[in-house]
Amino acid sequence: MIKVKTTRFNEIEVKEEDVVELPSGLIGFPELKKYVLLDHDKNSPFKWLQSLDDGAIAFVLINPLLFRPGYTVEVNEAEVSDLGLEEEEDAVISVIITMPSDPQKMTANLKAPLVFNLKNRKGRQVILNNSEYTTRHNVMEEVKKRSDSLENEELKAALEGQGASEHKKVEEG
Repeated sequence: MIKVKTTRFNEIEVKEEDVVELPSGLIGFPELKKYVLLDHDKNSPFKWLQSLDDGAIAFVLINPLLFRPGYTVEVNEAEVSDLGLEEEEDAVISVIITMPSDPQKMTANLKAPLVFNLKNRKGRQVILNNSEYTTRHNVMEEVKKRSDSLENEELKAALEGQGASEHKKVEEG
């Protein structure tokens, strides 16, 4: 077990098999290589990527397909060769969320998603060449575009319900 004091979660204990390694770190944080994925809440679409190297660093993640169903990540084999992906289905894609004081202005970095191989617990942040994607993609605008379906109404409600508590946690860090 690894014990880590964190800003958001106090002291946490992490099993070795739950550690996610990002050999290249994240953009702006190349020295931080060991993380753990934590649930925000039971029914929340958000996850936390908590650094085990620096307890003050944690990122809010979401599956981009929840608000942008057509989102695609095209990478060449060299970009993700260190992940040991044998099947495309083994890859899990997440994007980092930025939560300002107004949850309606929550943005997602679609330009630089994280690709995880949860079989071997390795991940990498990649930069996409697709000019359609930005580093500050408005999540709620995307949800509103698709608000016709009941599933997206439930997602919108979940996102809006998480907004205030999520912002408080992000601001504290």
